[in-house]
Amino acid sequence: MKKFIVSLVLSFCQLGVMPVFAQAAQEVQTVEPVVVTASRIEEKAKDVTAFVTVIPQEEITKNQYPDVGGILRNYGIQLDSYGPGQALSQIAVRGIRSSAMGNDLQGSVLVMVDGRRIGTDNVSMIPMVNIERIEIIRGPAAVQYGTSAVGGVVNVITKRGTENLSASAEAGIGSWETYKGQGSIAWKKGPVDFSGGISSMTAGDYYYGGEHRYPNTDLNNNTAFNVNVGFNFLEEHRIGVTVLGVNADKMGSPNYYNNLTPRAYSDRSNYSADLLYEGGYKDFGLSWKGRYFFGKNSYKTDDPDEPWGPGESLFKTYTDYQGSQGQLTFKKSFLTLTGGVDWLHYDLDSRASYYLDGQEKSSYNNIGVFALAKLAFFDDALIFSGGLRHDEYRLKYGEDKKNLDRTTPSLGVAWHVTDWLTLKGNYGESFRVPSPLEVLGSKGMYTYLPNPDAKPEEAKTYDAGFEIAHKSLNLGLTYFETEYKNKLITRSVGWDTQYYNVDGKIRLKGLEGNISYDIGEAFEWPVRLRPYVNFTHILDKKSTEEAIYAGTTKVLNVSDFDLAYGLNFKYPDFGFEADLRFTYMGHQYVRDFNSSAYPSPVVKIGGKTTADLFLSQRIHEWQDAGTLSVNAAVRNIFDERYALIKDYPMPGRSFYLGFRYDY
Repeated sequence: MKKFIVSLVLSFCQLGVMPVFAQAAQEVQTVEPVVVTASRIEEKAKDVTAFVTVIPQEEITKNQYPDVGGILRNYGIQLDSYGPGQALSQIAVRGIRSSAMGNDLQGSVLVMVDGRRIGTDNVSMIPMVNIERIEIIRGPAAVQYGTSAVGGVVNVITKRGTENLSASAEAGIGSWETYKGQGSIAWKKGPVDFSGGISSMTAGDYYYGGEHRYPNTDLNNNTAFNVNVGFNFLEEHRIGVTVLGVNADKMGSPNYYNNLTPRAYSDRSNYSADLLYEGGYKDFGLSWKGRYFFGKNSYKTDDPDEPWGPGESLFKTYTDYQGSQGQLTFKKSFLTLTGGVDWLHYDLDSRASYYLDGQEKSSYNNIGVFALAKLAFFDDALIFSGGLRHDEYRLKYGEDKKNLDRTTPSLGVAWHVTDWLTLKGNYGESFRVPSPLEVLGSKGMYTYLPNPDAKPEEAKTYDAGFEIAHKSLNLGLTYFETEYKNKLITRSVGWDTQYYNVDGKIRLKGLEGNISYDIGEAFEWPVRLRPYVNFTHILDKKSTEEAIYAGTTKVLNVSDFDLAYGLNFKYPDFGFEADLRFTYMGHQYVRDFNSSAYPSPVVKIGGKTTADLFLSQRIHEWQDAGTLSVNAAVRNIFDERYALIKDYPMPGRSFYLGFRYDY
């Protein structure tokens, strides 16, 4: 209870000073059209040839999800999570997965903040405060961003201050001793814009399926912050600094439910900062960006009950990363050209405490050069896009080195048949370069033998579909095919392990789509009543090489159907809003690592539907000083017993109640 009181006091201290600041902000905020960065420059969403989903700030704010993964799941994205307190969640876009373990070098979905890497693709390690929007690029984006952008890209865009002051503070309490507090503020005064936010959450062990306690799932403290400050000059120029971080201490790490580690815990953190300069010369159609960023991602785990004794079981992995981006854009009439250079460097250190001496560190260095072009004809009714990128990679472990390179193309077209109907089609190649561990091996807690013949994983993707935005109706449907080859997996060599490329291919075919219709707007009602559906359906998934999964041709860890549907009700005059959301996790084949059999058998999981209800009611509105609301949530309404990862049960029915101030 003490932690909740502290959170409450901090939040309402902010609440007290916000109306004072509010007196200075008088100008009316203008609503800008939605823009995305799928082409590394700002464009209207409908003019991007790739299939892009934009999750607006309104959707992020009103739903009480503990991390970004919960939001993505409501847009037909597959989520695999070890539990809300574990700060370890990975996603799959079009059946192709990220990797939540350690850094982002072994995942095939790229996670970014403001268009740059953050050293991890674990979506739990992204601050949930001070977010302007989330962009999902569905399909390959290797031409724009290089390695790992195979299934897609999740790009979290942070807020910038505007001339209208905005601020918020919230404190709440929930099931299983969950306490939450957060606050944010954004403003622009003269040439300086500022936005920032901070949040803190603690929770105890949760329950599932009624009275079943899942021991050691507590979260001692999860603190996140995000600050974006900029200096604007000469009308078109801005120098900005963004600093963000997430730190989760002493998180319970319970292991499989029937094989518990009652005192094991882990610490996770990710901190980063970047310096960005944006400029342009409108008369010549020129704009440019330059960025330098750096950060550190760390993961530590310990189990005092291990036979080696406290501390002797400690495992650590660190990633120190830095990089830079530079690009120049020329936009005139029907032609847009963008070119630039990216540089990325990782220093990697992964070890157990009893191997601290003699453990070699590895490094990863990348330089990429890219060129993107867009042609728009007939008053932007017909748009062609294309791109080419070349990357050089330098991997090092101790004195061992390996050089790799890749060149990737992409082509796309968008045709605005009418003002409300757009047809799109794309072809893109993508890849994932092996990490130093996969090519050069490692000595430590486990020995990984080097494989100098290891090659990058490769994929080719075709997609085509349509988008409709007509009055109250939004509808989209896309068909996609991906052929994935050179998959890197492990094999046993004596007592050691080695990564190698299998000869077979994985083929995925599927549909993804969305539909929503605002009934209230269509009939000019004073309320909003919007049913919606988002989904990804894998129509066909097959492997052409039995050895990929050691005796089975089944494609593992790919859900056949991820579905989110629900109903949004909003009564603006009364200040009330309700969201009823259902999410269905389709079936997938996975390895049962909890089995005593060897090799671990393949089993089928999934087929579960969960329901969440989010409520918000305005309590009071001050004429010039914002509003006070009460928020409530019921998660997993029907207390469904389910697991996103086999034998790691997710929480049962839970409740949340909080007070929120917004200006």
